[in-house]
Amino acid sequence: MLDGHDRVTGRIPYVLNFEVPGMLVGRILRSPFAHARITAVDGSRAEQLPGVSTVLTRADFAPQTPIKGVYGRVFRDQRVVAAEKVRFVGEPVAAVAAVGEERADEALSLIKVEYEELPAVFDEEEALKPGSPLVHDPRPQLDPAFSSLVGNLSDAGNICSHFKLRHGDVERGFAEADFVFDDTFRSPAVQHVPLEPHVTVAHYANGKLTIWTSTQMPHAIRAQMASLFNLPLTRVRVITQTLGGGFGSKGSLRLEPITSFLAWKANRPVKITLRREEEFVTVCKHPATIHLKTGVMKDGILVARQVRALFNTGAYTDIGPIVARNAGSAMSGPYRTPHVRIDSYAVWTNVVPAGALRGFGVPQAVWAYESQMDMIAERLGLDPVEFRRKNIVRDGDHYATGEKLEGVHYEELLRRAAASVNWAPEEAYWRKKSFAGSMSASQKKVHRGKAVTLVIKATITPSTSTAVLKLNADGSLNVLTSSVEIGQGAKTVLAQIASDAAQIPLEKVLVSEPDTDLTPYDQQTSSSRTTFSMGSAVVLAAKDLTRKLMDLAGEFMEVSADDLTLREGKVEVRGVPERSLGYADILRRACRGDLIGEGAFTTQGGLDLETGQGIGSVHWHQAAAACEVEVDTETGKVMVLRFHPSVFAGRVVNPRLCELQTEGSTFFGLGQALFEEMMYDDNGQVVNRTLGDYMIPSFEDGPLELRVTLLEHEGAGEIHGIGETSLPPVMPAIANAIYNAVGVRIKDLPITPEKILRGLKEKNIAEVQHF
Repeated sequence: MLDGHDRVTGRIPYVLNFEVPGMLVGRILRSPFAHARITAVDGSRAEQLPGVSTVLTRADFAPQTPIKGVYGRVFRDQRVVAAEKVRFVGEPVAAVAAVGEERADEALSLIKVEYEELPAVFDEEEALKPGSPLVHDPRPQLDPAFSSLVGNLSDAGNICSHFKLRHGDVERGFAEADFVFDDTFRSPAVQHVPLEPHVTVAHYANGKLTIWTSTQMPHAIRAQMASLFNLPLTRVRVITQTLGGGFGSKGSLRLEPITSFLAWKANRPVKITLRREEEFVTVCKHPATIHLKTGVMKDGILVARQVRALFNTGAYTDIGPIVARNAGSAMSGPYRTPHVRIDSYAVWTNVVPAGALRGFGVPQAVWAYESQMDMIAERLGLDPVEFRRKNIVRDGDHYATGEKLEGVHYEELLRRAAASVNWAPEEAYWRKKSFAGSMSASQKKVHRGKAVTLVIKATITPSTSTAVLKLNADGSLNVLTSSVEIGQGAKTVLAQIASDAAQIPLEKVLVSEPDTDLTPYDQQTSSSRTTFSMGSAVVLAAKDLTRKLMDLAGEFMEVSADDLTLREGKVEVRGVPERSLGYADILRRACRGDLIGEGAFTTQGGLDLETGQGIGSVHWHQAAAACEVEVDTETGKVMVLRFHPSVFAGRVVNPRLCELQTEGSTFFGLGQALFEEMMYDDNGQVVNRTLGDYMIPSFEDGPLELRVTLLEHEGAGEIHGIGETSLPPVMPAIANAIYNAVGVRIKDLPITPEKILRGLKEKNIAEVQHF
């Protein structure tokens, strides 16, 4: 990594460390209730406290004021500070800006808020029952740009959005099937836990708002903040440094509105840094309940699948409808299924708002369908690996979205995954049980099991990235891009791509930090799209730059530009390398201080709201996972012995960074499989809001053996993003391996020792009753 030395020596300029002269500290007062009407807010005592510059309350956004303080990417449903109601424990009610943290905290304690508590609903299934409390009444205003994503749901109660996919005739498929299996799987809320918390610095001066913030979407943040302040885009500037992790949590407006309005009101710069416990009431992964009904022939051929998926988007929409659509479009899995009916909902409840988290809804989907694939294989007496091989999609197949698939590699991915753990047909649990011999499960303390799982995942489509390359007078190159370095190595990879495309030594290439006043538009740094989308934009910009460069060189060398080629910072006559000009010489002769190349890369596609047909992804990301676990039947403890993700990466730009991303996905998934769950009490309060109570994996929890396989195109091919692809199959791989070891099937994450011990007890009771 080009910035590796700065990372290990602590020189990365994170926003967390950023300060400006005269900067105040901002703090947020939060609701203690999950659902309540606000009857009074009084910040007068706080305003009188020495050292307090300003207090922000609902009065600053009263109907008679020009700024309403309402925002949201899909629905305009969230307020800078709560006005009439609060809808989850932790919702911002007021904020202060003061000269230091202690004074700001003291000021918060002086703000008086009176509430009238209201009935609340926390569970996504309960929220859809008749008579459940309505989270939003009336329904909030929908951004017209997202009408094709949500549809007309004016009387839908707590249904935020409804994505439908219709392929074939699912009732006919079930009628033709020899067997129909119905199962339900649940995923809890989990927190992203980036090492760097959310942090924003804002300054409003001379009619212009400048924001330094830890975001994955600087241009989208600029657009939303301009709308919120009623300003043109030219009057809002967003600057983003390297992030200390994001994982999707920093992809929407978070601290930017409240920090900016404090700065606007105080007429001084303000900085807000979330404490760890505040992260847990800011954003989380969507809890989900997924009902799968799958029809299959007795020889193992899938014929029909019906899905009802409920994604708990919490008190506010954020991007819940996009998560529900992204997950819904891929819930048939990487399998040929002629009849598919999917209904995927985002549901409002009175819990912490959910947003994007690495995988964007697909981990919840894969947890369900890959768990059920193993369950069906056992019910039919089939080897789970061969069952998958029999049904995987191949080149030329039409996916459930109607699009024709090309560049499909599941046969090889499945083969490599199975080989990595020495899978054999007799590994299936029902076969191991049949040939267990004289030693019963109850006589052994430690059991081992294996599993293999698959995933198919979209990248956001359509999308746009733009890059500008600036060739300087000395032959060095600036790459101007708004892609955000999150630790994934974006700067390194984009520098490599630019270096190769422009034929400039890597040490002469510098990739910018995003600055919306200076760097061109990029849609977002998420959805595993940066290397593919921004990398493609960089290549196009390099083509534009080098075309201009060769046109100039052709004039000076009196040859056609078509007879010129590029090599290591020089323009050469093809076949006559001694006739050449260096890039710096060309700019000097042309009296140019620099030369600019521009490139914009846009993908096309989209799905119909009512049928789910269309182009779901510019290309589909593909991966397999194989693991072996050891389960202690006395303690319920699980040890992951081996884990081997196999990912199709298209053309690999930087193999080591690909491996690191895939290893990171494995650890991320392992935590969600075995440890992570945001736990709520009966009042909607998150009870494990510190890293002393919320468990994330350490290196000691990782697999004893972790080996990554990258499958590449033969020759030059299209780049496939790999930042998330190998995460979704981790959870079902571990769950299926645990079942393979001890015969305990867990259908609600995480897979804790308590659940395993409870399952073993129930299994033993059932076996005794059977005999």
